[in-house]
Amino acid sequence: MLIATRDFFVRNLKKDTFLWKVLEFFQGMLYVKNYLFHYKWNINKSSTTREVNIEFVSYCNLRCSFCSLDHEKPKERITPEVLEKFLAHLVNDNRFKKVEVIHLHNGGETLLHPKTGELLELIKRYKNIAKEKGNRFPAVNLLTNGTPLIEKKAIDIIKSEAIDVMRFSMDGGSPQRFEEMRIGAKWDTFYKNMKFFCDENKKSGGKIKTHIISVIDPNKTLKTDWMSKEFVDLLNMVDSYELRHPHSWAGEIDIDGKSSNSMNKPHKIGCGLLMHQLVLLPNGGINVCCADLNAKGVIGNINDQSLFDIYNSPKRKKWIELMYQGKKSEIELCKNCETF
Repeated sequence: MLIATRDFFVRNLKKDTFLWKVLEFFQGMLYVKNYLFHYKWNINKSSTTREVNIEFVSYCNLRCSFCSLDHEKPKERITPEVLEKFLAHLVNDNRFKKVEVIHLHNGGETLLHPKTGELLELIKRYKNIAKEKGNRFPAVNLLTNGTPLIEKKAIDIIKSEAIDVMRFSMDGGSPQRFEEMRIGAKWDTFYKNMKFFCDENKKSGGKIKTHIISVIDPNKTLKTDWMSKEFVDLLNMVDSYELRHPHSWAGEIDIDGKSSNSMNKPHKIGCGLLMHQLVLLPNGGINVCCADLNAKGVIGNINDQSLFDIYNSPKRKKWIELMYQGKKSEIELCKNCETF
């Protein structure tokens, strides 16, 4: 809830205005409080983690022009055993009770996993376990580029009752620009797949909320008045959408013109991703940042340690200390990042 509220205000405030600077100041104070409380005085009692990303596969079927994913790295798929180890720690360790959301995405395309249905059944089972314990389970968001979302997968996702929000990546502002930016994707296939999902979801009572994330060229405004009718029609088909400019993926991509980095993360003290996020990779590795698509920030492996021990790893604590000392340039993962 805090993350959603923060992001709402950040997206709707003009940078460098008085209100922006007020938010920036209090955001900084909040991170200082979290650092002192959780990392100096209360280190073994709680976790600051609010968001978790789970990567089903490490590879993607598209070659988007603005993405930093290294397509030469090993192609890996998460196993049900690795996912269950992670979920068991998340549900049974009360130190992670403040996790608000699980994002089923990272660098790879989630729906390319051949056992997507089995993995979603596992998530649903742990949702039920949390409910039986009287605990809240994090909201589960699945992000997809839409191209592998064939009819069977769409129906399986809806019937699984594992997903709370279905999110689609739909960029460009027009069918032509969509195909230019999302190299390998075909607009007609994407449109058909997405419309089928939305229609079937509505028939089933609309229990899954639908959302579009749309990356727009830096020289275009984040408005719909210049977009093609087909593009706007799809935006209006879902419950909500977000228009954003590209970002630099922790400094790995050069952006000409406007970037979403500083606009979406106004704080200058600490880093929200490093403080509040963990990423589960297909091989069980735990990364600290969803902007690090090529796993430079791995701090442990769920196959070898408990989730909380990984969260408290010396490497992560050292990085956080360096952040608060103003020494971001000494962190290899973060030194070129423009997130704050």
